Amino acid sequence: MNILLKIVGVVLAIVGFILTIKPNLVTTISESVTPYQMIEKRVIWGSLIGLGIFLMSSHHLESWKTGIFAFLSALTLGIIISRLIGLMMDGFYLKQLLWLATEIIFLVIFGLLYWKNK
Repeated sequence: MNILLKIVGVVLAIVGFILTIKPNLVTTISESVTPYQMIEKRVIWGSLIGLGIFLMSSHHLESWKTGIFAFLSALTLGIIISRLIGLMMDGFYLKQLLWLATEIIFLVIFGLLYWKNK
C-alpha cells in the first residue's frame, strides 16, 4: 500500500507540474488575461503538486496532528513551487512577491508545528 501511495503521489506531482506550466490544457484562458491573473491560474494547480508531495513523503504518521501539519506543509510547498514557476514564466509583480512571502511564512510555521509534533 505504501508503494501505491508513492506512485500516486509521483503521478499527481507530475500532472500538477504539467498543468502549472500549461494551464490551458484543462481550462480555457481568454486573451484578456493579465500576467498577474495568469500566475493565479497557475497557482491553483500547486495543490496537486502539494498533494503529490504529501503522498510521496507520508510515512507512518503517529497522530492526526502530525498528519494535518504534514499535509498543510506539503500543500503550501506545492503552492509555493507553482507560484515560483508562474513568476518565472509571467514576470515579477510586487503583489505576487507579497503572496509568496506570506506563503513562505506559513510554510515555516506549518513545518515547525510538524517538527514539534513529530
